[in-house]
Amino acid sequence: MASTLNLTRDMARTTAEISTRQLERNRLSHDWIALLILFLIVATYHIQNPLLQFELQFGRAFRNVTLQPALALALVVSGLIFVGNWRLVTRVRWVLVAGFGLFVLHVLLAILLDFNALGVIFGVPQSAFLAQVEDETLLAGLQNALNVSTIMEYVALACVLLLWSPWTRFSLYRRSVQRNFAPLAVALLTLILWEVAIDVFRVQEFFLPKPTTIGTTFIEIYPRLMTVGWNTFQNAFWGFVVGCGLGVVVGMISARFTNFSKSLLPLAIAINSTPIIAFAPIVNFWFGALNPASKVAIVAILTFFPAMISTVKGLTTVNITALELMKSYAASDWVIFRKLRFPSALPYIFSALKVGTTLSMIGAIVSEYFGGTTQGLGYRIREDAALFDYPEAWAAIIVASVLGILFYALVSAVERAVMPWHVSFRDE
Repeated sequence: MASTLNLTRDMARTTAEISTRQLERNRLSHDWIALLILFLIVATYHIQNPLLQFELQFGRAFRNVTLQPALALALVVSGLIFVGNWRLVTRVRWVLVAGFGLFVLHVLLAILLDFNALGVIFGVPQSAFLAQVEDETLLAGLQNALNVSTIMEYVALACVLLLWSPWTRFSLYRRSVQRNFAPLAVALLTLILWEVAIDVFRVQEFFLPKPTTIGTTFIEIYPRLMTVGWNTFQNAFWGFVVGCGLGVVVGMISARFTNFSKSLLPLAIAINSTPIIAFAPIVNFWFGALNPASKVAIVAILTFFPAMISTVKGLTTVNITALELMKSYAASDWVIFRKLRFPSALPYIFSALKVGTTLSMIGAIVSEYFGGTTQGLGYRIREDAALFDYPEAWAAIIVASVLGILFYALVSAVERAVMPWHVSFRDE
């Protein structure tokens, strides 16, 4: 009897610890969203006025016309997720949400619809907000609009901070740092040893720059790197969508028709065994080196077969007892697919998608090595390395790494949202 009670207590304690860790992870996810919103507020603030976008270094980093709508939409989506986590039961919270929402509305109108409401108030034509200022008579009106938008930015930042209240979560951050102390210490120690080894072994800077040199170079040229990085990321993203999307669809068909799957598997193995560096020149020749479709096609080829194979594996690996139970109740093939096979396949599919995020960045960068636009990370790394400008090449590599990490984190967040029931999340 005593042993049973002890076992029950141990199980209860373990369950409580798992629940506590899960709650802390959810809270930390909320913190990351808040930090993302703070960054997006500052970034979109620098976009909506030409005095910031064309004259400040930070503003010039976001001059890409396709990046600006993405930032505005990201602010809306992250804001909805952030606000949705709060119970708006007090008037104070409603006021805070309204202050943040006013800035978001201003940004959406200015960036997505090219309509700056402050221009109407101060008599500035809308065309003046879209290009670098050359008419000095517009400076006074633009400056007045900037002053008001600055107040709106500060109000939005304050509203998000008050809703977030990070000062009430220091104990959570301390526990998180303690749990992740080892990897943080290893990363810091690696940078220190790298810095010291350059001086101790007298390694030439053109061969391997110091981390401080790379960091300084990155700070100097990051506006240009943001543009080329975004161009490369777009090719990687659309290739990922096409390749993984077709891979999942073809995988579903292959799981349904086994003969089709068996005939396609050797082709998948053959293509996956071929280095992407061999495909890149051929695909560039087919689509044209300057055509972004050539980069998208290379990424799609690279991500298609992992997604297809994982989908087939997931759909065919199901719990036999559950399958027989559903058949005993005369469940149709569609019901079995919707209720059993597809949910069972989701962990396999998302594993392939997360692998695809890194493969897509690799494919996009490698494809740019063999021709194409000069506004891409692959071209910049190749040219900087050829000119022995290695600090700039390493700075471009940092951008590629950060984009790959963010892409992976995005797919992981979608995975957590789609399948929170999975045991891998419950046991974290």
